[in-house]
Amino acid sequence: MVRGKDKPNMRRLPRTVGARQATVRMEGLPDDLDCMSANNASDSAAIGRFIVSQSLGQSADAKRCFAAELRRPEVAPSGGWCCKSSSLWCAGCGHNFLWSGADEHVADNIPLLLGLPKSTAPCERRLPGELEAALCLVDRVSRRLKPLGFVVLDNLSQQEGDLVRSEVQQTGTLIAVEYRSAYGMSLLGFCLRGRRVGEIVSLEGLGDFYTRAGLPGVAAEVHAWHSVRRSPAMGPEAMISRYVKSFDVEDTQMGWLTGILLGYPLWTTAARYHSGALTLRPADRRGGEAACEAEEAVAGRQGRVS
Repeated sequence: MVRGKDKPNMRRLPRTVGARQATVRMEGLPDDLDCMSANNASDSAAIGRFIVSQSLGQSADAKRCFAAELRRPEVAPSGGWCCKSSSLWCAGCGHNFLWSGADEHVADNIPLLLGLPKSTAPCERRLPGELEAALCLVDRVSRRLKPLGFVVLDNLSQQEGDLVRSEVQQTGTLIAVEYRSAYGMSLLGFCLRGRRVGEIVSLEGLGDFYTRAGLPGVAAEVHAWHSVRRSPAMGPEAMISRYVKSFDVEDTQMGWLTGILLGYPLWTTAARYHSGALTLRPADRRGGEAACEAEEAVAGRQGRVS
């Protein structure tokens, strides 16, 4: 779903496809970031409230399917992604989602939420916290915690931008592309050299997850991708680097791939399909409801047996 070509908020990338402003505001976060220190710890409670508001808070259907997943007798891997399918989020995907732009207040307070130390680099600062968030993003991608990263260079001073470029180059493992988006923003995109989609997720397992999440249409698309072989553009062997410049978080018909490439919790993507924010054919929607109801019935019977 593309929301048009209006000029986005320059503090952050355009909001992810169909993303709605969070209804739960993060309490206790100041407007300035002067209190950042190396001793700060991540605020798991605030991050958790944000993810709940952007997943289970988005759709009653997603909430029902998640409840059914919790009643499963075994904990099945969510397609090889960072956390189990019965978990709503973990530190890996949960921290990545802070960069989604789904809530401007959250995006502006990434350094506080993650407890990032304030940079001591002697450079001109343009916006508070932007340099720390950008450097953290480079670190996460280089350590394989996030497949793709994008920094809005317009949010940084020239000296800050040069520092981020230098950090990317010094890793020696990242491919970086600097370009201007369709929205007129200057972006720096980067990912690990040579990394493929099949290395960050099992497409077969991911398709099974979307079946359990009551989204058979999405599951069919993921399984179709899984069947593609020896293609640098599709399937498990697709190179992540091909999305560094061509990837547009606002203009995609495969929201499941968007979520995986940006490292988001699976349930935040599933909830957007259920709410209609991500493209879903009407026939698939009814099929999803039926699948969810069947999953609940099976879980209920198994619960009584045990």
